[in-house]
Amino acid sequence: MKKTFILFLTFCIMLTSIAVISANAEEAQYTYDSKTKTLTISINGKMKDTPWEHIEYPEHIVLKKGVTSICNYGFGFVCEGNTGKRQNYNDRIKTIKLPSTVKSIGNYAFSFCKKLNKINLPNSVKVIGESSFEWCESLKSIKMPSSLKILKYGTFEECCNLKTVKFNKKLQEINENAFFTCKKLSKISLPGSLKKIGDSAFGNCYNLKTVTLHGNVKTIGDCAFVNCRKLSNVKLSKKIKTIKGGAFIFCSKLKKITIPKSVKKIGDEALGYKDVKVKTKGFTIKGYKGTAAEKYAKKNKFKFVALG
Repeated sequence: MKKTFILFLTFCIMLTSIAVISANAEEAQYTYDSKTKTLTISINGKMKDTPWEHIEYPEHIVLKKGVTSICNYGFGFVCEGNTGKRQNYNDRIKTIKLPSTVKSIGNYAFSFCKKLNKINLPNSVKVIGESSFEWCESLKSIKMPSSLKILKYGTFEECCNLKTVKFNKKLQEINENAFFTCKKLSKISLPGSLKKIGDSAFGNCYNLKTVTLHGNVKTIGDCAFVNCRKLSNVKLSKKIKTIKGGAFIFCSKLKKITIPKSVKKIGDEALGYKDVKVKTKGFTIKGYKGTAAEKYAKKNKFKFVALG
């Protein structure tokens, strides 16, 4: 009788253990290889939670096919209410592999992943959240997914080693601070689909030398290229209507600019100022008589060269 009871008890414990393991596997759906330091995540649908946060030393993240979205702060550093448990977690991530099923990336999804140097953005991605890659200091190049239309606030802010950005042909908006303090950017050619450049979008890009705007850009925001100290060559689109205040302030190497007829409004100190109320010596504006370009030149006493 005693032996039978022990066997029965053992069987019950085994059943309980199996149930717990099964429940955990269903909830977590991830594996971690400590030798390769690779965290592999398998979820069918949206990533709603991050039960792998307790893993302190992952260097490589692999999302398997089936994941459709990455939640807010999915792999990023949570500043508000942070207990410190995530600090080791995101500080060591070097590579991230996304499947072709991912359609959206949440706000701050990879923020402060300072060692992240490689990530693919599949063409299936249509939404990238605010500040999703801010402070990814080791990221050197990025290729925009073909489906993306909007770069939100601070998407790549403080990515100080980002050198190359390949923009897609459907991008319509680059919003505030999207590339703020991307110090290594030296040349950008913006697509013809682009309609808006937000405030401080490329501010503090100290090594940016050439900016080419194609097609449909109508507005350059406040301080959009503020403090781009090496910027010397700007080619504006022929449909641009507004250049807001301080758009190119502190750009001391920018000595001349050609402004198309389409421009109807130029804000205060938008062009030709190397500091607040300090003009760039010898600054020249090329444009058409009777336009906003001539009015701005006369108001600020800059040299004006009439075209046509």
